[in-house]
Amino acid sequence: MPETKKLQIEAVIQEEENTAIEVAKSDVQVSDFELVTNIVVGKLTSNAKEFSAAVEKELQKYTVERYLDNPDAAKTDKAYLNKLKDDVAEKRKKATTTWNKPLDEFISVMKDLEKKIDCASNELKTITDKAVQQEKDEKKAKIVEFWNTLNFTIVPLERVFNPKWLNKTEKMQSIIDECKAIVDKINTEMATLKSMPDEDSETLLSFYLDTLDLNATLQKGNQLKENRAKIKAEEERKAAENKLVEMGATLISKEPESKELGYSEVEKYADMNLTIEPVATFRLEVTAPASKLKALRQYIDSNGITYRKL
Repeated sequence: MPETKKLQIEAVIQEEENTAIEVAKSDVQVSDFELVTNIVVGKLTSNAKEFSAAVEKELQKYTVERYLDNPDAAKTDKAYLNKLKDDVAEKRKKATTTWNKPLDEFISVMKDLEKKIDCASNELKTITDKAVQQEKDEKKAKIVEFWNTLNFTIVPLERVFNPKWLNKTEKMQSIIDECKAIVDKINTEMATLKSMPDEDSETLLSFYLDTLDLNATLQKGNQLKENRAKIKAEEERKAAENKLVEMGATLISKEPESKELGYSEVEKYADMNLTIEPVATFRLEVTAPASKLKALRQYIDSNGITYRKL
């Protein structure tokens, strides 16, 4: 059984004379009262270091090898170590609580006072906020009044109103200049759109008034042109197919009939890229070396072109 050692902690907070240190002093006078806080240096007296050194030295004895043949002793000493730890922890917590008690009380009082000051301040905030809002309303009324003098009704002020104009730092003359610049910009961009030789002019003007974005409007115009070109190309393709039908061209079927066409007509229909092509018969006489004629024969066979000897 190890020799009993006692951890001593005494005079947790010991006031010493002539050690007062002023750490906070309020400059705010409240009804002739002034908040002054003085901290007297505390002194914690204990044999913690010596006790710790002695225990650490003793802990070296508690090894597994020492208790291999004596489990009962291991059980007894384990209980002793657990009790020793609990005793150390209890004294540490007690010292901490005692040391912090004056500070905790001070913090509690100050936080409660801060809340009460906030409540009083918030009561006044409703008045100050109302005054600020009144100033903003009066300033906005002046802005609206000036906007109306511009005789610009195609875009309402709400569409271009900048909330920062209501800030105290924003001067009225600066706001007037911005309003004029906005009107000039819109008029200039609308004039640009009207001058464009475009059948979508009215549509683009309407789009611009919705967005007030000239670049986006021009992109919209390009998109409309592309769509119109696609529609026109499709209409021309269908018209060409209908024309073939009117000319009596035979459509592809299980046993299609053929119509003899001239070379120029064959080229014309081939270039149309039609979804339905007419079947045509084209007569020609080919003169070429035997190897070329053989290659031509192979091409005809591989592409499913029928032929007969004349």
